[in-house]
Amino acid sequence: MSTRVTARDVEHQDFARKMRGFDVDDVRLFLKAVSEEIERLNLENSALSEENATQKATIEDFKERERTLQETLVTAQKMSADMKERSRAEADLLVREARVKAERILEQAQDQLAALEDEIGRLRLEKDAFENRLRSAIEEHLSLLDLRKQEKADLDNLRFLRRRSTTDVG
Repeated sequence: MSTRVTARDVEHQDFARKMRGFDVDDVRLFLKAVSEEIERLNLENSALSEENATQKATIEDFKERERTLQETLVTAQKMSADMKERSRAEADLLVREARVKAERILEQAQDQLAALEDEIGRLRLEKDAFENRLRSAIEEHLSLLDLRKQEKADLDNLRFLRRRSTTDVG
């Protein structure tokens, strides 16, 4: 007999006959019932083994998915941290560049302001010089007009005196 008893083994088992033994029909009926129960249990065991194997495969699949998801999550977190760090570095760089640009623009504006102030000072000097030349020219013309007026008056006086002297003498 093998170590594992099957339903067929139980059903076909023969016993030696002895006097005063068991009722053969009862033994055969019992063996048939035991055989059917063993068959049912073997089928149930097979079904449960298959279901167990399926469940184990499903569990392994879920474990693999979980591991993949965890790896994906860790990778996503690393990528997120890297992106944040890169964004922060880019923002810092942009701020530094903007500050440098602003300082250059401010320096240019201050240079332009200084140049405009110099130009305004130069133009004021030119205006003052022009006003002085204009005042001198006006004063010179006024002097010439006064001189001309004086000459005319002198000439008129001289004519008057000549007329008189010609009328007195003659």
